[in-house]
Parts: sequence; C-alpha cells; structure tokens
Amino acid sequence: MTVASSNNSFTATLQDLIEYPTSGILSKVLLKDQNSQYTLFCLAAGTEIDEHTSTRNAVLTVVEGTGNLNLEGKDITLAPGLFVFMPANAPHALQAKENLAFVLTLSEKSVKKQVVSQQTIDIVKSTANVLKQHGKKITTRMYEIMFDKYPEVKAQFDMSAQANGTQPAKLAAAVYSYATHIDDLDRLKAMVDKIAHRHVKTHVLPEQYSIVGECLLKAIQDVLGDAATSEVMTAWTEAYQALAEIFIDREQQIYQTVAH
Repeated sequence: MTVASSNNSFTATLQDLIEYPTSGILSKVLLKDQNSQYTLFCLAAGTEIDEHTSTRNAVLTVVEGTGNLNLEGKDITLAPGLFVFMPANAPHALQAKENLAFVLTLSEKSVKKQVVSQQTIDIVKSTANVLKQHGKKITTRMYEIMFDKYPEVKAQFDMSAQANGTQPAKLAAAVYSYATHIDDLDRLKAMVDKIAHRHVKTHVLPEQYSIVGECLLKAIQDVLGDAATSEVMTAWTEAYQALAEIFIDREQQIYQTVAH
C-alpha cells in the first residue's frame, strides 16, 4: 500500500512509520510516481539481503539502527544519517546488525530500454522444449528455495495454490511462453497484464524481482544440472532482467491508476 499520492503535498515523521517484523523485512511505499519511488524498509536484526543489482539509480538513507552494506565489493557501515548513492547495475548486499530502518529512493528510469541480445534470444528459445518438459519441477523448486531463504514473502502467496501445485504450474506455463515468444513480446501482453494485476493486489514491489530472479535461476541450475551451462545461465539472467523490467513498468502504471 502506498502511504501518499503524488498529487498532494505530504509530510511524515519517519520514526512514526517504522514497524519492525519479528524476522525478515517489512516495507512501505511512501510515495511513487512515473519517475521515482520512495520506500521505507524495516529490517529485523540479523536480516540479510543477498547480492543483487537494480536497473535504476538508487539512494539509501539510514533512519535508525546499524548494519553493513557491501557496494561493488566495498563494505560500508550503515548508521543513522548516512546517505549512500548506488548507481544502476551496481552489485550490492546488505545485513542488519540490529533493527535497521532506511529509505530507499529509486530514481527516474533511463529513457533507453534494456534490449535483449540476439544471442540471448536464440539461447532462450532453444531451451523452450526443456522448460516445457521440466517447467513445473523448476518452478516448484524455485518456490522451495524462496520460501526457505525469504520466508517473509510467504504472506504474498496463496499457500493452498502452492500445496496443490496450481501456482507452480501457472508460473511454469508463463516461463515457457516467455521462452517461446521472447522475440515477439506483443504476444505476451495479455499474460503480462493479468499477472501484473495480480501482483498489484498482493503488493509486489520492484525490489522483490531480484529475489524471484535469484531463486528461479538457482532452480534452473538445480533441475537441469549439466544442461544449465554458463551460456544458458547468462542468457536466462539477461532474459529475466528484461522481463522483470516489463512487469515493473506495467505494475507501476496499475499502481498509479489505483492511487488516482
């Protein structure tokens, strides 16, 4: 849920908005518009966010608590008042030493859209048949990895659909469709729109796509084994990042419509 609309002025005392979960992460979108997003993150002591990247420039401003940020291989001690600029695509990881709250600001998106290389398109399309055969096993493994490593995201999923296998099956079908039509994305518009609306209903945030991507890629490796060559994994990493950007863009449009 977004705390404020970009149509009106807004003030808040950040300390009043801080709520720490017993474990993991609690986040609140303070404000978002077509150009930027401001999110308050509250991390329970000991919570770790594994290394990932973002396609947008970001600023992290610590409100309270302490922790460690590893940005492009350099350790930065997090303490109240610290301001950190993270350029797009810079690898970073974070650990909360004690309860930690910070505001993450995602800046305006680059006008240049991410383009998937022809080599990636060819490799991803070549994996379509394998994904059709092993897709549900891959997505089932992905959810196992994600729920074990990031239990806080369980609240955003219908666990009964996990138990009866319908959710892994739906995701497997979507992944197969993407692999098949990665060179003709217009054919995926209806699927993207349907999934994006569901994500908005469950308050999916842009930052969570890195978690899903990490777990999906690991699941592909686990299930396909030697068939998941470095070339295949590099191609799917690029392909996933491009797809994540498509969903983030569409979901931001829907969030804006709901807010208005």
